Amino acid sequence: MAGCVLAGSLRAQEGDPGSSAGLAIETIAERRVVTPSTAGAQVKFVAADQLQIGDEIFYTIRVRNVTSSSLEDAVIVRPIPRNTQYVADSAVGPAARIDVSIDGGTTFSEPEDIQIVTTPGVTRPAMANDYTHIRWQLQHPLAAGATALLRFRGIFR
Repeated sequence: MAGCVLAGSLRAQEGDPGSSAGLAIETIAERRVVTPSTAGAQVKFVAADQLQIGDEIFYTIRVRNVTSSSLEDAVIVRPIPRNTQYVADSAVGPAARIDVSIDGGTTFSEPEDIQIVTTPGVTRPAMANDYTHIRWQLQHPLAAGATALLRFRGIFR
């Protein structure tokens, strides 16, 4: 099938660049399948193991505190997967401040604060297709053994 890619669960190791120590982070990529039925459309999510250009991918980041104590100010950084364009304003997380990066995760800002220099002296606001990384800063402690779910969407290109 043309335009397909194998995508699956991406398991991160403790100590991922930019993320807080003491976290086990797993990224799950899924796509939504709508099946018509006599009772109305049924919606389910399946592994994004085969994609077509333009398909929407739903990413869930499962973050677990693997330490024996509560983690204050936990930070989770994830790259936008290759061949994927971030869907504007789709990143969510429980009581999390969400920032984005356009420079490979070196610096982060709120999306509306990022400007790109197109030519000397000319700037434009960054757009979703400029983003390279997303950062979630949890605003409440993550208890020992607790799991937080973070999400964002992307378009396969």
